[in-house]
Amino acid sequence: MGVLVLGTLLVGACLYHLGGLVATLRFRRRSAAKSAPSDSLPSVSLLKPGVRAGRDFVANLRSHATQAHPDFEILVGAGAEDQDARSAVNQLRSEFPNRSIDLIECPEPTPGCNGKVGVLERLASRARNPILVMSDADIRVPPQYLRTLCDELSAPKAGLVTCLYGAAPGANFLSRLQALRINTEFPTQVLFARWLQGVRFAMGSTLALHVESLKSIGGFSSLRGVIGDDYHLGSRIAARGLGVEVSAITVVTKLPRRESWKETWKRELRWSRTIRKQRPKGHAALPLTFGTLWSCIALVSMPERLWALAAAFLILRLLTGLIAARHVRAPNLARNFWLVPLGDLWTCLVWLSSYLGNSVTWAGRDLRIGRGGRILSTRVSPK
Repeated sequence: MGVLVLGTLLVGACLYHLGGLVATLRFRRRSAAKSAPSDSLPSVSLLKPGVRAGRDFVANLRSHATQAHPDFEILVGAGAEDQDARSAVNQLRSEFPNRSIDLIECPEPTPGCNGKVGVLERLASRARNPILVMSDADIRVPPQYLRTLCDELSAPKAGLVTCLYGAAPGANFLSRLQALRINTEFPTQVLFARWLQGVRFAMGSTLALHVESLKSIGGFSSLRGVIGDDYHLGSRIAARGLGVEVSAITVVTKLPRRESWKETWKRELRWSRTIRKQRPKGHAALPLTFGTLWSCIALVSMPERLWALAAAFLILRLLTGLIAARHVRAPNLARNFWLVPLGDLWTCLVWLSSYLGNSVTWAGRDLRIGRGGRILSTRVSPK
């Protein structure tokens, strides 16, 4: 790789991370300046898919039950074998006898359909309130979560509010690496995109919207045949001329306590391949952001000519990652921060592997996906 090409890639990566740093600082300043939520708040229906929820689901669900909000219900969707979700609902009903917490029975997903969307569709049909707030089973939220979301949804033209999230790692090394990547990389990507072109997507960490906004795009039934339903929901809301905004409040995703390397790899590959199908041009351009890889190559092959540029990038990358991780309140940051360069190289490997197939594994099923994230076929994953 010639010095001109490598130098250009490093300059591009520096500009990207500089832009991400500026976008993150601007967003943090805006969030800090926000006024307190109003005391006049609408009623909310919290929709929580509990399929394959895991043992941490009870703590995650408890964080929703303890909201500082005057009027809300919690609807949990579960299948016949989802004992963790059932146990969590029973436990929280006993802890909060005055709270409306209902378990909704959900059948197995129809082949070729998005199983999570099927659960959300069933939950939404039972919801009684004008505001719907959805989040994945692994999401844990702070006490002011609902109040903040409702206040942000009250803005003119507000169609949907989504949340940045920090990751709490499980027990093994790969989980720590994955959490650090999420905490130091993902917020910057989202906020830089927001600064450049506005938000035309959403994240499964939180989807808060009016019932009428959901109806305007055809409801959840319009999302049955695609993977990455959170992205498509945000995209279709934005296409209707409604605003999609990133909330000032952040949530936490709790990574599995103990997970094999193979399981972690499959999840990372699913994320990357889904993005490739949804946003192919943006995904193909990601190597322009792989500054850690280009810095390593520069320092090994031509240190006398590019060491200053490589060092400048690495300093900028660490600074950007540090501010992003602090914004999402990443746990154990000091202990894990030295892993940032290794996490970046892992990202490169996942990106490259995303082009080596069109199948993903999700919730115990293997899905073959096509253009736009459309589900082409499904089969039960082998044990």
